[in-house]
Amino acid sequence: MKKYLFCLILTFVIGQAAYAQGVEQLMAKFSKVDNVENVKIGGFLMSCAKIMGGGNDAPIAKGIQSMAVYDLGSCSASIKNDYAQQISKLKDGGGYETLIQVKDGNEGVRIMIKKEKDLIREIVILCQDNDPAIVHLKGKIKESDIAELVNKYNK
Repeated sequence: MKKYLFCLILTFVIGQAAYAQGVEQLMAKFSKVDNVENVKIGGFLMSCAKIMGGGNDAPIAKGIQSMAVYDLGSCSASIKNDYAQQISKLKDGGGYETLIQVKDGNEGVRIMIKKEKDLIREIVILCQDNDPAIVHLKGKIKESDIAELVNKYNK
């Protein structure tokens, strides 16, 4: 009897873990949906922008190596609803942790980060409103640069 109960609980736990979707799966799923507009800026273009003087007043920009934006604003209402449901079910894991989450009615923003030692390697911004979007930043960003940015705009 104990074996059957243990197997039932184990099956339930594995099923829940498999159902839980991570940030990378969410981005992969919605980047391939019809009518998604995406813009990707790789390392070469980011370095060119830095040379031209882009981001001189924001130290965080120096640490960003690549960027991708997925705009779901032109997608159907069912896809937008699916996106909203997926964000609400999204759990921390896979190296990602929620930095901040703000929700006001149907609108909301969730910022998730992936850290490696004292550097932030990835920032994912999940926007949920009439024009939902995903912004994915990769690089080597110092926590002190983010603190400086927050202090600058907190005044």
